[in-house]
Amino acid sequence: MWDDGPGHHSNGALGYKRVARFVRHALGLTLVLVAFGLGANPALAQRDTGEDFALRAGSWNGLAQLVVVAEEAGVVLDTPAELDLSRLRPEDALLLIHPTGDLPRSSLAAFLRAGGRIAIADDYGDAEPFLELYGIARSPHDPGPEALLLRGNPALPLASPGTAHPLTEGVRALVANHPAALRHAELEPVLVLEGDAALVLAGAVDDGRLVAIGDPSLFIENMLRFRDNRRFAANLLRYLGERGGRVYLVAPSTELSGTYGDARGNPLERLDDWLENAAHAELPPSALTILAWVIAAIALLFAVSALPRIMPYGAAALGLEPARGGGFAGRVAFYARRPKALVHPALIYKFELEGELMRRLGLEGQPLLRDVLAAAEVYGLTAAERESLRALLLELDEIRRKIDLPPAPPRVGPRDLRRMVDTGEAILARLPDPANRT
Repeated sequence: MWDDGPGHHSNGALGYKRVARFVRHALGLTLVLVAFGLGANPALAQRDTGEDFALRAGSWNGLAQLVVVAEEAGVVLDTPAELDLSRLRPEDALLLIHPTGDLPRSSLAAFLRAGGRIAIADDYGDAEPFLELYGIARSPHDPGPEALLLRGNPALPLASPGTAHPLTEGVRALVANHPAALRHAELEPVLVLEGDAALVLAGAVDDGRLVAIGDPSLFIENMLRFRDNRRFAANLLRYLGERGGRVYLVAPSTELSGTYGDARGNPLERLDDWLENAAHAELPPSALTILAWVIAAIALLFAVSALPRIMPYGAAALGLEPARGGGFAGRVAFYARRPKALVHPALIYKFELEGELMRRLGLEGQPLLRDVLAAAEVYGLTAAERESLRALLLELDEIRRKIDLPPAPPRVGPRDLRRMVDTGEAILARLPDPANRT
């Protein structure tokens, strides 16, 4: 910011300042227009230090369990209160959780190009400008009729693996919590919510890797109680740390400082210094105006030459599949190529349905099927409803029994899963919720 304090220089000097300020603003706009998107000043404002995503142990919405997951995965997770970006090495990695301040996009982009790895988990925080640099669009997730939901709750959608990736090894389905939907024109979702709405995207940026995650709450203590959520967190930490560098957890309370790389060697930094000096130069206003336009032209050429020659998320380089239509038809086509993809969401629903039946029927331990049906009769289920419940529980048990048997797991298609969920939710709707009993 240019400081025009009281008694500072003459009117002529103030005119120089206005021209210099104009140049800086014009440069910023120029860089944005050519999608360079890197600010000259990497300073980051102080972040919000709210209770969410705190590192304090025992907090249901904190990140202390994530540190435990890192230890179990053999990854040393650094949790600094302040991180100096100038100390990063190309083999290091950053895990940013719900940023709540302007990110130093210049430094983070330079870190990625040098080979660093960044995972950024955010739904409604301040990560959007950074994601847009790489063509990633973010929007609120509004589940459609084909969405997979935990116990029919639209706030808890399930995300299934969309493509083979180290992040999905051993992961059947993630349980999200009010996530944002991510989209990219060419990237196949690593984990897909529905249609073209992704929960997780990943791709290469020069020598680095970027992972975008539409739900930071995946990493809080409550959500890490889900087995697959915990497995995904472990996979992500191993992926970030596989080059042998340090993995830094950047929580909302973490303050970022410094500039990645040699600040004096950065042309934008040098230009910023030059403009700072130009504010006090004893030059005629007309000369400074002409020089301003020359600098803007040079900066435009620099920005254009610095842009990648090919899309960093190129489909051919990442082995992506052909584009498919969106909506229900697109999802059917998607799962037609992956006939086993809905087996694991079905098993997650089996686990959740049985737990909810136990709670609503007041059962404990490991009751037999006949005990469940007898309790259901006591609570008013008709003979037809009890028969539907019996058939559903037996069908889910059969899927579980065959999951590990050769030659392949059983097939569960979208219609099969929708039918099972609709049947189960209709039965639960007929049973009183103990929380509402007087």
